[in-house]
Amino acid sequence: MTKLAPTAVTEQNGDVVVLSTGDIRVAQHDPGAVPAARRADQPYRSPAGDRALREAITAYAADGGTPTFAPDQVVVTPGARQAIFTALLSVLRGDRREVLLPTPYWASFPRLVEMAGGTPVPVPTEPGQGAPSLEALAGLTTERTAMLILNSPRNPDGAVVSAEELRGITEWTAERGLTLLFDQVYRGVALYEEPAPSVTQLYPELPGHVVLTDGLTKSHALAGLRLGWAVAGPETATRITATASHLIGGASGVVQDIAQQVLTTGEPGRRELGARLATHLDLALDAFAGIPGVHCARPAGGIFLFPDLRGWLADSAPPQAREDLVGWLRTRHEVAVVDGAAFGAPGHLRLSFALPADQLKDGLHRLRTALTRP
Repeated sequence: MTKLAPTAVTEQNGDVVVLSTGDIRVAQHDPGAVPAARRADQPYRSPAGDRALREAITAYAADGGTPTFAPDQVVVTPGARQAIFTALLSVLRGDRREVLLPTPYWASFPRLVEMAGGTPVPVPTEPGQGAPSLEALAGLTTERTAMLILNSPRNPDGAVVSAEELRGITEWTAERGLTLLFDQVYRGVALYEEPAPSVTQLYPELPGHVVLTDGLTKSHALAGLRLGWAVAGPETATRITATASHLIGGASGVVQDIAQQVLTTGEPGRRELGARLATHLDLALDAFAGIPGVHCARPAGGIFLFPDLRGWLADSAPPQAREDLVGWLRTRHEVAVVDGAAFGAPGHLRLSFALPADQLKDGLHRLRTALTRP
């Protein structure tokens, strides 16, 4: 594999306004507030993560209520991506290697499944629709199916799985002996007053067939810290820990120290960040309003817009845009976005509104100009 992930950070021409980032770029943290890296006293940490950090994660996931899993069920990893990958490596075994993956999906999910020796099975789902129907899932389930991946709020379209849908899918996967990998890494982004539903809210104990993945990348605007985790039933958590001991060898000790501090202090600025993101979202929605052939729904969570340009491409787009929409936007209009085809949804674009206001306004102006005066 030599091709970069379509959402990976790459250098752009200095005149290009970048809306393609996958993390929060709105300033939030005091640069002097984190502990300085130490030169000494840095032994290997536990492959599952420091006990104190796993306890902090357990409390954080409880949303102020009673925890539904124990610290021993938590495995700390260098980012949620590694949590997902180690879970895939631990679950996909024998002949059962198919993974149900509703569209649109995070662009790296299919590659991670393949790297773990699995086969991604796309489940057609409309953008904005949080979960596929049980009938759609059943129609693609075979004796080789091992797992269903749900991401809520979802990258790229911000769709959210409702509590009723989540309960139904949790029970449906349990009945069929499937693992449910529930990726909620965008849940902690305080875009709205109430967070998206989580499996941890629905049951007094985390169901044994569920693997929950999360991290600090989105919720606390700490993408560069690379700190995530997986939570699973005791047996699966033991397998994930064993896999992580070989693949990762333990997350950075300094990073774990920072993460524990972040989770225990509660980051009071997250609500203020959420208010700013909501303002940015309104600004971004306004930029697409009234453009013929363009539909842009309000996301239910997350940090992205996922406008549907299929009507515009069919009726109004110049030939260059129909041939390579993202390339045309970058070279002719100097604005960088991500092609919806990377997420299993051709004809769409993904752009972030979690950007500095001036950068966002400039990029949105260029996008609207491209779509109204191509």
